[in-house]
Amino acid sequence: MARRFLERLPIFACAGFVAFLFLANLWNFAVERDWPKLRIRSAQPLNGVAKIEPAPWTLKAFLAGETQHAVSMNLGRLSPVFPISVRAKNQLMYSLFRASGAANVVVGRQEQLFAAGYIDEFCARGAAPEQAKLNAWADGVSEIASAAKAKGKGFVYVISPSKAAHAPQYLPAGRTCPALTRGVTQEKLPPFRAALELRQTPYVDGSHLLDEAQPNYPFDLFPRGGIHWNLLGAALTMQEMTRVIARNNGASPIGEYAFDWREDDAAKGTDRDLLDLLNLFWPDDHYPTAIVTRRGGEGACVKTPRLLMVGDSFLRELIVVAAQAPCPPQIDYWFYVRDDAGGITLTRYHTAPGEIDNGERMPTDLELLPESFAKADAVVLEENEANIGNNRQVGNLLDAVRLSK
Repeated sequence: MARRFLERLPIFACAGFVAFLFLANLWNFAVERDWPKLRIRSAQPLNGVAKIEPAPWTLKAFLAGETQHAVSMNLGRLSPVFPISVRAKNQLMYSLFRASGAANVVVGRQEQLFAAGYIDEFCARGAAPEQAKLNAWADGVSEIASAAKAKGKGFVYVISPSKAAHAPQYLPAGRTCPALTRGVTQEKLPPFRAALELRQTPYVDGSHLLDEAQPNYPFDLFPRGGIHWNLLGAALTMQEMTRVIARNNGASPIGEYAFDWREDDAAKGTDRDLLDLLNLFWPDDHYPTAIVTRRGGEGACVKTPRLLMVGDSFLRELIVVAAQAPCPPQIDYWFYVRDDAGGITLTRYHTAPGEIDNGERMPTDLELLPESFAKADAVVLEENEANIGNNRQVGNLLDAVRLSK
């Protein structure tokens, strides 16, 4: 009898595992709507996966097929082994073929990771911007800058860089890139810079700044596993931002930013945001990054300066280095970020002086933006070069400036 039991033990184990999965799925399905915290979860949830929405249990939704669709979509993902199976598949693809299992992440040369949209934009470059649209954009930025100066506020417009444009040598081998073939990859930003200079608008071209600075450092200013500049790239840009504000306003509210740096080999935070999206069992997060510290002591701060920052996700690293300014500011920042469902969402946080985390989540009603502008001692308006002139932040801030008069 014991021998027969041992012979059948693998069958019993498999049957028990299947029964566990069935009961776990049944439990998760039962509690997903009203008690989602009671779901049985994996110890290591997936990154970048859209949040599960409870199935709509109404007659109208059922007749429209919405309930059936939601059930079919959620059933597999509610399983506690779903994250394990996804990571196993992704690890296999990456280990054997250096391929990405994440839809929007591309593995380039030397294991450099890129967001697919940045490669698509970079490789499609070539056409000059429409002059009327360029003028309207530059006029809007210039009006914001003039309004800020008239109210005694510092202002700087920042162009943040694209990793694909900054480091095209790492693009995937065999990738067709017409812009590289035509040699027009560096011709996108000069018309935008010229339009700002014509209107005497204070700006910092972070893309050009990082290209010029790169030969002076032993590692890339974009981390291997990240979509954004590293803290060294952000610190170089912040240093130039304070200089530009000081030249146009007599002084920077946060003082003249200066910093020291040292190399690190353990990626953290945004230095690994694309790596995390790969959802691997064994992600290699040992690659060069930077640790940045303030040079010198604190400034003689009469008051805590207020910064209004409006832009996109590249503001995150600027906020981290701003915490080390001679006069650390409190920051009200409005930025557009890609949400879990793949859309673009306006988000707002208030960051306390010296804080490097997001801070307090704030309402994103654009009717509150004029008040944010009115309270600010300095304004930072940022756009990434990949979408320059096509973003919402310029129009949003321009409307707020006009309403605050």
